[in-house]
This record gives sequence, C-alpha cells and structure tokens, in this order.
Amino acid sequence: MKTNTQRIRTVKEAYQAIHEFFSCYHLHEALQDLERLFTWACKEKYYHKTAPISILFHTQQLQRLFSATEILNHSTGKKISAIACTPDNSSPSSEFKLCLFNGKNSAWENFPRHLSLPEFINPYQALENLHAIPQWEQVLQEITEAALSKGSVEGSYTVGEVMKWKERMMGIVEGGWLLEMRSKENLAA
Repeated sequence: MKTNTQRIRTVKEAYQAIHEFFSCYHLHEALQDLERLFTWACKEKYYHKTAPISILFHTQQLQRLFSATEILNHSTGKKISAIACTPDNSSPSSEFKLCLFNGKNSAWENFPRHLSLPEFINPYQALENLHAIPQWEQVLQEITEAALSKGSVEGSYTVGEVMKWKERMMGIVEGGWLLEMRSKENLAA
C-alpha cells in the first residue's frame, strides 16, 4: 500500500506543510493518533476503533510532516530562529529564560517528555531525529499496513527498534509543533 502525498521541494513549502499539519491536529491529538498507530501495529488484531480512512489520513499527514522535516534538515545548516529572541535576535529573551528555568511551573516541566531540553529550546535539533530512522517512508508504510491488518510488525523488526522509532517520531511531531507556535509568536511580535 502506497500513500501518495504532494512532494515538498522548498523550505517555504516545508513550513507550509508544518502549518497544515497543525491546522488538522492539535498536538495531543497527533501524539495520541501516533501512539495508537504504533500500538495497533504491534498487535495481531485489526484496528477497529476508528475508520481505516482516518489512519490513512493521519499517515499521509505524517508523511508530509516528515518530508517537510527532511527539507528543513537539508536546508542551510543549523537553525536558531525557533528560539524566542529579543528584537535584535542576540539571545533568548528574558521572559523565555524565566519561563524555562523559573521553578516547578516552567514550560519545560509542563511539556510532554519526548524532547530533551536542548531540543525544547531549539526544535530544529528534534527534527534531526528523522535521520535516525533508516528509510522512514518504508517504516511508516509498514507500520500503517500492520495497523490496518491482522498482522504485526514484531516479526519484521525488534521491539527496541519499533520503540525507538515511535519516540523519535513523537519528538519530531513535538518539535514541529514548537516551530509552528514560535513562528506564530514571532509574526505577532
């Protein structure tokens, strides 16, 4: 089964694809759907909790998000614009530093745990995790096929590999969400 999506070729299209992904999903919904996809791909049962078209749609949206990630990774080196900066872009703003490191109610502590602190500060580092998934398009396709069938991916891959891919994909979704939210903040400022 091959899910066809429109090819992303430019950085502008990549940012647009990230925006479109989060126009379809809230962060928690995207993470829940991705969690369910992996859960059902590892079971030898049919994913009957929702219509198969929603699984295919989610897979297509993930494929566009990961393609956008790939384009951003191959663009002009390390990016730091996702960090909330002062108007002169010299360093992270004091509000951002206070929000990050001010006691128990910091943004870092309230954020889901698929990102490290450096990835939270600069989400472009989280997007680099796509390189750690060899042939990510094939992996995503096989996971989707296993979720839609009575088969399981456990015979094809080790449980450790599948869990690493799940964590990395969830981190990429969270990193994309941070890029989207911070780009909105920069436009509003």
